[in-house]
Amino acid sequence: MHNDFTLFSRKVPSGKSVVYYYAYSDDGERLGPWSTGQATRTAARNYCNGLIRRGLLVPGVKGMTTFEVYAADFWDWEKSEYLKDRRKRRKLTQAYTDNCKKTVRTMLVPYFGKMRLERISGEVIEKWQDHLICEKYANVSINTFFGVLQTMMKWAAKKKYVMRDPFLDVKKLIEEQKDIKIITQDEFDKLFGENWKTVWDGDFLRCTANKLAALTGLRCCEVLGLRGEYVYDDHIYLCGQYDDYGYRETKTKVKHNIPLAPELVADLRKLMRLNGDGFVFSLDGGEKPVGGNHIYEGFRAAIQKIGITKGSEREARSYASRMAAF
Repeated sequence: MHNDFTLFSRKVPSGKSVVYYYAYSDDGERLGPWSTGQATRTAARNYCNGLIRRGLLVPGVKGMTTFEVYAADFWDWEKSEYLKDRRKRRKLTQAYTDNCKKTVRTMLVPYFGKMRLERISGEVIEKWQDHLICEKYANVSINTFFGVLQTMMKWAAKKKYVMRDPFLDVKKLIEEQKDIKIITQDEFDKLFGENWKTVWDGDFLRCTANKLAALTGLRCCEVLGLRGEYVYDDHIYLCGQYDDYGYRETKTKVKHNIPLAPELVADLRKLMRLNGDGFVFSLDGGEKPVGGNHIYEGFRAAIQKIGITKGSEREARSYASRMAAF
């Protein structure tokens, strides 16, 4: 049986003696130390008893005992103290915070939820990494989850909810680079050449969207975000993307001009006859673009028609790099 706290004295840089205290968790783990700011044990004891009455003996969020409690509002767009502070210093998107929320719910709370923050050490985090490796998660995915937890625990250390940042003792995993194959020139010619109608079932929108991705390396959401007002005689102006959160800045927040071959500009202008200055890849007159799945499904069906039928081969194909001019 132990007391709720224990006291000890320590000299501070000024030369004065200040009383500090340790507190204890429900299972007897020692937490702290923290300063009482008092010079005598009697005053320090009264100070600690006052903290107990207010439920504040362990510094931090009132009533906070576990990671699950700490995490409840951490990524909430309106309630989070961390996000309010972060938005003063850089632009954030709800897409980012929603992804972090999902990581907390599915990957962090199931493992760390019942732990007190003080017990999440570098060793505990490393065991969690090993657990995920055993569960066959890729290193790149584990590192993404790692980054979310790291942000949360660094903030906990900054706010003195824990005495030390546990990530000083643990690192991310090594990431193996995947062997990504872009479509070959021959495959490009089969997809977008004279027989494109057969390959794409006559779907000019799907064909042109994928051709634009192949020749520029644009992300799908950037392709969908292209508006007719940003199509020029020899280039397009990349300044936005369209996804589940609507029309917004691109992921990199970089705006730039991308040169295009005259043939591709001519294809875009055919779609603009229907959609004007609105979204080029649209089925409702330019008000909204089609969904990303509409583009992806067209691509998957097309590469099957040109003979890329094996699952692993289909997955390996990427528009990550710019193709040669067609």
